Amino acid sequence: MTEVHLTEAVLLAHALVSSVADEQGVRVLFIKGPAAVLQELRAARTSVDVDALVDPARRDVLAARLTDLGWVDEHPYTSPTVLPLHSQTHRHPLWACELDLHDRFPGFFDDPQDVFERLWLRRDTVRVAEREISCPDRGGHALVLALHSLRDPHEPGKVAELDLLVERVRERFDEASLRDLAELAAGLGAADTAAPFLDRVAAPQVGRGSLRGEELRAWALRTQPDASVAGWLDELRRLPKRRWPRFLWYAAVLTEDELRVDDPGLAPGRRALALARLRRLRRGMRAVPTAWRSLRSADRSGPER
Repeated sequence: MTEVHLTEAVLLAHALVSSVADEQGVRVLFIKGPAAVLQELRAARTSVDVDALVDPARRDVLAARLTDLGWVDEHPYTSPTVLPLHSQTHRHPLWACELDLHDRFPGFFDDPQDVFERLWLRRDTVRVAEREISCPDRGGHALVLALHSLRDPHEPGKVAELDLLVERVRERFDEASLRDLAELAAGLGAADTAAPFLDRVAAPQVGRGSLRGEELRAWALRTQPDASVAGWLDELRRLPKRRWPRFLWYAAVLTEDELRVDDPGLAPGRRALALARLRRLRRGMRAVPTAWRSLRSADRSGPER
């Protein structure tokens, strides 16, 4: 499938999800992707998936209907995560793109339902594939994009995305808009997590220091370059030592389904699985020292453990 076809698939999938959501009476806010481009918060580029923030109370309704239409959530993972699992990824064999249905967005530490309601009340609309779709207003969407970049501050691509977002917010937000942006961040539990972005756009300092220690620790751990391995180590520390051998074995090998979802291009057969597990073990062992240091650093951001 060519890039043009992928672009068309993403746009049409936005319209599809919007239509199915309306049919089922489910409220949806499309985030990132073409909506952010049309709001002039992002440069135009080819998206590979559809991101939607869905009413948490009704996400299962939308997911069930999409499953009926062939969009399957493979979701085999039982491994630990640094933050609560925030999205379901649905795939269709005849479509090039994926659907990510979020019931929360990492970095917003207020109750997910309250976050959605507040963003919904401020919603905007953009036209995608000849259909009006809902998305957060420019202030809410700027926070979503900022947190998306700040979750991975060590990735050059995310650094560049944040730089561009800062530039566009500075150009388009006046003093009143920046005040509103800061107050919205505080109301959504993101005044601390979005602080590097808010400071760079000269937004007022509102609600800083409101997160609890464990929330700060979770965010600090999530923003480390080795967050995945640190998450495994953190879970290991929570378990009784008698359960360590079984847990470590699972961490090293995963199930076949988990390995294939993690690497869709993995060749069939046992040899490919064995090599994938060996690569995973080597990567994990190399990452353990820095992951442990990250974990100890995160501990200092939250309650003593």
